Amino acid sequence: MMRTVIILAALTALTGCQDAQPTFSGVAITLPQAEPDFPVRPGVEAVIANCAACHSPDMILNQPALTREQWRANITKMREVHQATIDPASEPAILDYLMATSAAVRQ
Repeated sequence: MMRTVIILAALTALTGCQDAQPTFSGVAITLPQAEPDFPVRPGVEAVIANCAACHSPDMILNQPALTREQWRANITKMREVHQATIDPASEPAILDYLMATSAAVRQ
């Protein structure tokens, strides 16, 4: 009974606060810049379908230049260690995209 009274008292007090609107003056808000899109090149669909759920375009586009085997090892790690649902049939297209993206960034 006492527990019910306390809960009702708390709810009554809280409902009185719901009409209060916070006010801000002199506050500057800086919104983040929009994420870049994935550059369109062969394999972009595979990257979006298999990688974009966890990795932003910015993250993928700013990776160091790796060899094809190093990228393959990263994909394997994502699949086996992090349990990413990467379609094995998409792996060649993902690798092509990562290699092309890496080459474009180096130029």
